[in-house]
Amino acid sequence: MWKKIYSTVFMPRLDDEELGKRLEAIKSSIPTPVFWLLGKTQSGKTSIIRALTGDSRAQIGNGMHACTKTAFIYDFPDSQDCIMRFLDTRGLGEVDYEPDDDIEAFQEQAHVLIVVMKAMDHSQQAVMAAVRLIHKAKPDWPVIVAQTALHEGYPDSAFEHINPYPFDAEDWTKIIPEDLRRSLLEQRKLFKGIDAQFVAVDFTLPEDGYQPINYGLEAFWHSLEIALPHGVAMVLHGMKEIRRELHDVYSKAAHPHIIAYALTSGAAGAVPVPFVDIPIVTLIQAKMFQTIASIYNYQLDRKSWVEISGSLGLSLLTNIGRRELIKLIPVYGSAASSALTAATTYALGKTLTIYFQNLRSGTALSSEAFQVIYKEQFELGRSMLKDYVSEIQQKVLK
Repeated sequence: MWKKIYSTVFMPRLDDEELGKRLEAIKSSIPTPVFWLLGKTQSGKTSIIRALTGDSRAQIGNGMHACTKTAFIYDFPDSQDCIMRFLDTRGLGEVDYEPDDDIEAFQEQAHVLIVVMKAMDHSQQAVMAAVRLIHKAKPDWPVIVAQTALHEGYPDSAFEHINPYPFDAEDWTKIIPEDLRRSLLEQRKLFKGIDAQFVAVDFTLPEDGYQPINYGLEAFWHSLEIALPHGVAMVLHGMKEIRRELHDVYSKAAHPHIIAYALTSGAAGAVPVPFVDIPIVTLIQAKMFQTIASIYNYQLDRKSWVEISGSLGLSLLTNIGRRELIKLIPVYGSAASSALTAATTYALGKTLTIYFQNLRSGTALSSEAFQVIYKEQFELGRSMLKDYVSEIQQKVLK
């Protein structure tokens, strides 16, 4: 059996074209959450993407590409390793805007409709017309209404955000300034007959002078977790918590890619026939290593990979063997294998980022220390990804 595993890992028989087809099929099975941002220009849509992803405004602007005459799409972290997709409709409230083309293009894609309104802006006729058309076509879509730019409703420029965040309390209307309260309530009346969640936020830049700059972000995450399927919400929640703790700019850049590769490998690991998926999983992990190395500006070749493997002291074959033997268990086997594969890929990716971080700082860790890191990251990955991977596995096996 070990001879079979070794030959399958190091001498895979699938050609590049076949592997490419398999990978595309796997990626198409992964339920990537799609957020349709619907609102007027300057309503705060880009600020929402920035707050959720941690990307800069410049990066978001450079990553946007047109998909209809008036709509743009932003893949996070990029189109190759996309784990979140944002659809941004432009032109609402402007002359000659017709939403029909966008509705037709997006109605089979979006998972959550996020309606974005400046808290003090009551000229929302075009936005609401589009909302009602979309809701009529897709009444099962969750609707989140983000009421933005709260500071524009403050009594004066010296007024600060109310802390703790008051809008999730039952008596929030008694706490906030009168003009802002009245405006928020009037906007919410526009959604009569639509089951919508409302979240008040103020996402600003440091130079704007308001703290915190992402006021209401926790409430926004909570609304997404309610709106999305449980497995998807868990991954997004995990990303939010981990990105908060990542201080290294390279780690932040690598993290969403690691999530994407872990989910892709988990989908590949759902194939119920032992050994069939090993070349694909190995390819996915190899591509992840190359991506992480590229982020850290490190040349990854055969010699360097041998050095990294020796430094980390990790045995890839051990986990491959466990995963393939588990598949022999009826029904339970492929599900467990899928979760194990995703967690293994996640742990390998996170351990590799720590290796590169230490390489850049000149710090040397022992292989024993890396093994401890790997085990910790494996457990974290398994906990964070298990529900999402289960959803993927069900799609793959249909």
